[in-house]
Amino acid sequence: MVHRLILFFALLIFAQFSPASVSALEGRFQADGMDLVLKLSDGRVLRGQTLTGMRLFLGTGADEREIRIDDIALETRLRGLPLTFYRMSVKDRETGAFKELCQVDPDGERAAIAYPNGADDFSLTCTSGAEGKCILFGYFPWQTQDGIPMRDLHRACVHMLRADYTGDDRPTAKNGTKINIIDRFGIQNPGHVSWMEFEAAWGTEGAICVAHPRIADNITLDELADRAPRLKGRLGPHKCYEEAVRDDPRALIYNESVLTWRTKR
Repeated sequence: MVHRLILFFALLIFAQFSPASVSALEGRFQADGMDLVLKLSDGRVLRGQTLTGMRLFLGTGADEREIRIDDIALETRLRGLPLTFYRMSVKDRETGAFKELCQVDPDGERAAIAYPNGADDFSLTCTSGAEGKCILFGYFPWQTQDGIPMRDLHRACVHMLRADYTGDDRPTAKNGTKINIIDRFGIQNPGHVSWMEFEAAWGTEGAICVAHPRIADNITLDELADRAPRLKGRLGPHKCYEEAVRDDPRALIYNESVLTWRTKR
């Protein structure tokens, strides 16, 4: 699905910037924080609105994708780093038409962000998907910060947002469901919500324990026990609560959600 598209690449492009130009300039896209910049061979660095209309050719051969930067939705900063939200579209291989790269996020925007991925490469992700949302929460997977395992936090966050309890890419979440997020490092620590219950503790492999499923119609505790034997003995509110997992180093993030009841028959 387009909204979950993440592409890793080192890009070499040739761009012609004016009708008067008779030669193409060589350049390379890189991420500066969460800001996409184009470093040209003549020493110039382009960013923001100057990138509007440019096209990125990602991957090679049958995996190649053509992405167009249509506009800049917003330029701001997040935790001291530059952050630009892009409106992008992807070229359909069959029709040649461009279509929106991203689905609509909770703010009504179709926005993409770029972020570093090591070795001068970068990734694109959409703010409508779990990967992008977790970056906006402050979990920067490219950083190591005072011993905080940011990549692990980001991975745990993705499992949590998708309600992927078993960590095997089988999400059980439902769009629009409200949750409260607390991590053990204070990056997200809004305090407890009185009308929500402790749902689960999360690590890099999925849930560490589950007090109750977020969407009861999508999975039950019994089904979780069958699907993930490692969770047996760690299911239910009497086994899974904040005090019980506070000293477990695997539990990086906790979340609260509204207790729901199964309606299927």
